[in-house]
Amino acid sequence: GSTHNQDHSAICGPYPKQVWYADDSAAGGKLDQLRHWWKDLNDFGPMYGYFPKPSKSWLIVKPPFVERAKKLFPDVKVTTEGHRYLGSYIGTDEGVSKFILEETESWKKDILGLAEIAANEPQLA
Repeated sequence: GSTHNQDHSAICGPYPKQVWYADDSAAGGKLDQLRHWWKDLNDFGPMYGYFPKPSKSWLIVKPPFVERAKKLFPDVKVTTEGHRYLGSYIGTDEGVSKFILEETESWKKDILGLAEIAANEPQLA
């Protein structure tokens, strides 16, 4: 209830900014805020049918925060490069460039495959 949120805010500030899309969630903020949000999500989420999966979760941090992030989130994957999120990518410029290259190579492969099918069996393409 509101007492829990007031206690939480007094300890580590407000919850981090959050984005929800169906059953996918993301948050951005300071590590202490994220830790409390993650704990509450795991504690209270199941009451509402939401079951966070640490093995499928990623924490993107700046290099100086990697060790602390790994200690605070031992079951979550930690990266400094970034990670795919809802069909896009969140992370460094290098990570974004790598993602775009991989995506365009995949699309190119698909288009060439479709063109090959169309040459022999246009009704299938």
